[in-house]
Amino acid sequence: MAEREVPVKAREVMVTPVVTVPLGTTLDEVARLMVEKRIGSVLVVNGEGRLVGIVTESDFLKEKGIPFSLYRAPMLLGRFLAQDQLERIFQEAKRTKVEEIMSHPVHAVAPEDPLSRVLELMLLYDINHVPVVEGGKPIGIISRFDLLRLLL
Repeated sequence: MAEREVPVKAREVMVTPVVTVPLGTTLDEVARLMVEKRIGSVLVVNGEGRLVGIVTESDFLKEKGIPFSLYRAPMLLGRFLAQDQLERIFQEAKRTKVEEIMSHPVHAVAPEDPLSRVLELMLLYDINHVPVVEGGKPIGIISRFDLLRLLL
């Protein structure tokens, strides 16, 4: 009789400790954390430590539709980008709060969820980072890069 394989759980793949910042953190602080720790995302928590958002590298620079138009324009740090405004936008980042660019709601999993659920969320929402939460509080994170470790 063939032995049944036990599915890999999120807990077995997640990276801990997870890096979090509170609401109200400025974008330059978030960028500094990401660079210093060499990470691709930071989780945003409220005063009770519950997950309310995520900021990834792609949130700093992305394309977004201009209201009432079919045109898409680049956005840097949550601001529509014009070449002559680049320096001003970087200066504003020192005052811009994380909640202005964070993605929310966050697609997260529980520690006991199967890895297949993580992959499903990554593909369905085209995301690279999936937080692992317990009682609404982040305890780990899984990135696409972390999935490479399973091959080793």
